[in-house]
Amino acid sequence: MKFTPKHLDNNVNVSKSHPLTELLWLIGGLILIAGSVFFLLGVTTNWAAEKIPVRVENWLGGLALNEFPAEKSQALQQRLNALLAVIPAESPLHDYNFTIYRAATEDVNAFALPGGRIVVFDGLLAQVESENELSMILAHELGHFAHRDHLRGLGRGLGLAVASILFLGENNSASNLISKTLLTFQVKYSQDQESAADQFGVDLLTARYGHAGGATTFFERMSEEAGSKIPYILASHPHPENRIKALNERVKQKKYPVKQTLSLAETLTIPQ
Repeated sequence: MKFTPKHLDNNVNVSKSHPLTELLWLIGGLILIAGSVFFLLGVTTNWAAEKIPVRVENWLGGLALNEFPAEKSQALQQRLNALLAVIPAESPLHDYNFTIYRAATEDVNAFALPGGRIVVFDGLLAQVESENELSMILAHELGHFAHRDHLRGLGRGLGLAVASILFLGENNSASNLISKTLLTFQVKYSQDQESAADQFGVDLLTARYGHAGGATTFFERMSEEAGSKIPYILASHPHPENRIKALNERVKQKKYPVKQTLSLAETLTIPQ
């Protein structure tokens, strides 16, 4: 006699859904949970950024600096110290022991690391044409410290790293890549944060030189190469034209004079 198994219509151990559909639901759920964790950690860090002591920043910044082939620059330090000298005594920026480093890379970039460390790339220095332009760039980075943007960006990075480790594990290629990126602290700030740092920068530039000359000239040259504004819609930095417009409005609002800029001193050799 031939045995014919009976088909069970309501077997709770067998899903009626296609395996691919279940996989998509599982992936979607993991993404939703990871995104929620990332968002909550980012919100928490925005609050905690105001509370983190500078000594903790110093520890984090030391870790980050190990990832860069950068060396201290006395010439840049002198310019930074001249800006710090005109910052009001009550400013929390005086709680930092600022140190500036120069990295031998062609990237046109500069950024703030926790603990009062600033890294400037040779590629950016190659584009600078005046003492005032360089001071504006350094003043912009000080603006990020004044607003503690570097810690807010770090917090969002930590959220991404933690979520990756929770759901993917510590020893997989994805989490390792995220952790490595996090350790470099190459924080991308929002356009609002960048604009606020520009405003701080032009105010400090004017306090240093008595006028706002050089506040926009660097961005004017960058604008010629930037092209369309469309790629900047989702970018971390505003389009150079928008930055120029906002800076000019600040200069007009504050009635800052605009005078001749100073040439770069011979103490700073710009790579060719």
